[in-house]
Amino acid sequence: MKSIRAKKEKFSKLFDIHYKRLFNYAFKVVSNRDIAEGLVQETFIKLWENIGNINDDERSIESYLITVLKHKIIDNHRKKQTQEKHLNLYKLNTEFTTSIDGQWELEKEIDNIYNSLQPKTSEIFKLSRDKGLTYPEIASLKNISIKTVESHISKALHTFRKRLKDYL
Repeated sequence: MKSIRAKKEKFSKLFDIHYKRLFNYAFKVVSNRDIAEGLVQETFIKLWENIGNINDDERSIESYLITVLKHKIIDNHRKKQTQEKHLNLYKLNTEFTTSIDGQWELEKEIDNIYNSLQPKTSEIFKLSRDKGLTYPEIASLKNISIKTVESHISKALHTFRKRLKDYL
């Protein structure tokens, strides 16, 4: 290209001729005005950088612009997919970590509740909940009345409900 002025004039003419059609094409594909404008802008930047190497034939310039724009759209799509993939992994990791942390805290609180109960109440409650024994089976095993078993279970349940209300 002989002069910067000639380069600017040629570029300006090409911009005026092709901008609207390129924008419409990009907008149709990406469905976002700002992204479409950005992609067309990048296409014209590429044209500016290579204007001296492009054949003056109108078909060559048009083909060049369309090819560059298509590549920009593809790159944008890949970038968007990568961002979504990383965002999804981040969300999954955050949810998983939060879930694990919450589960850990709950397990810790359950252990604290068991430790805060009277030993006999804790033992009877564990026989009921962990071992699955019935009240009569526990009463027989511990040589106590069913009413005593019910009383211990009731105390334990009251304590668990009260202390775990924030987890439920």
